[in-house]
Amino acid sequence: MGEETRSILDELVATRRRIIEVLFEIDEIHLQVNPQILAEYAGAVGYLENDLYSWQLKARRLRRKATLLRAAVNRGETLSNEELNAALDVEFQAWEEELSRRMADQLARLEYLTGSRELSPSETAEVKRLHRLLVKRLHPDIHPGQSDEERRFFAIAQAAYKAGDLQSLEAVATATEYLDEPLGSVGAGGGEQDAAVDLAMAEVQLNVLLGQLEELKSGHPYILRELLGSPRELARVRRDLKVRIAEQRKVAEAYEEAIRELRGEKR
Repeated sequence: MGEETRSILDELVATRRRIIEVLFEIDEIHLQVNPQILAEYAGAVGYLENDLYSWQLKARRLRRKATLLRAAVNRGETLSNEELNAALDVEFQAWEEELSRRMADQLARLEYLTGSRELSPSETAEVKRLHRLLVKRLHPDIHPGQSDEERRFFAIAQAAYKAGDLQSLEAVATATEYLDEPLGSVGAGGGEQDAAVDLAMAEVQLNVLLGQLEELKSGHPYILRELLGSPRELARVRRDLKVRIAEQRKVAEAYEEAIRELRGEKR
């Protein structure tokens, strides 16, 4: 093997190792970091955001109810609560569905936070080691010509990593040992030209993955890490949300009073 070919192969090995590292980091963010961020955010701030949304919805609905009732009074008509609520149910259906979705998401995230067993440091290290190994061995971006069995093994490994399931990761790692191949393997010819082509393709793949990683780290929910890591900023956000919730409560109460007056009711 010539010196030029050896140099290309060394660079190919280094590039493929970097690809594995980036894929591992992307998967770690998708499967562990972001779910944990969302769960912590739900427990620290999200519940207040949902409460604010709920009071905003109630205030808007009451305002609309007062408007419809006032129009009916001006026309000399009478609208029952049942008639008003039926009309409002249709008008605010999308809002109500969004509130239900938010509450379901919050519940799932809080369940994730309270139901996950914290691994010991040695278990955490072993989970990461096995996942890194299985990314190298099974990730479809590295092995595009996979069999159905290999794709299924990778799906199991991803689910196990997300759940912190060390036993399942060990089982998949043992079952797929036969798939290991050297990072420096090249095309059928095995010569300098094949190595250069493989290197060029690996570099393109690495650049694409680095772009995906940067997009992940600059987007939601990853960017919430900074907020969650700042007790002072977190306290400020919670304080602001509580103020806004109190304001919406007052708005809702004002419309409730207006509705009572329109109906000639006494408090």
